[in-house]
Amino acid sequence: MFETHQFNPTLDKEFLLENYDTHEYLVEVFGDFLELMPEEVEEIKSAQSEKDKDRVVKKIHAISSAIGFVGGTNLSDKMKKFEVKAKTDPDFDISNEESSTLVNEIETFIGIIQEEYNQLS
Repeated sequence: MFETHQFNPTLDKEFLLENYDTHEYLVEVFGDFLELMPEEVEEIKSAQSEKDKDRVVKKIHAISSAIGFVGGTNLSDKMKKFEVKAKTDPDFDISNEESSTLVNEIETFIGIIQEEYNQLS
């Protein structure tokens, strides 16, 4: 088991231990996450540059659950709040600093998962 692994403090270790019963399963989930996320983030950036608010919101919605699924519960919650704000505020500028900061946080999180994957593999 991986209970003794020192996960990055950004990750919800309790969630990971409750939901993944084997080391191998967690490594597989992290690997699948890492295969998909770079393309998803690039799509968000593209939609931001095109000021396509609906597409950004849809992508944020789509990946927030995946981020939560690999232990990023705090970031996932932040993404869901962002999604609600963007949907309910008709004047919300999708290319604003808040939006860019969120994408940077997502990219940083992907890096954390990559580090964990490398350590656990």
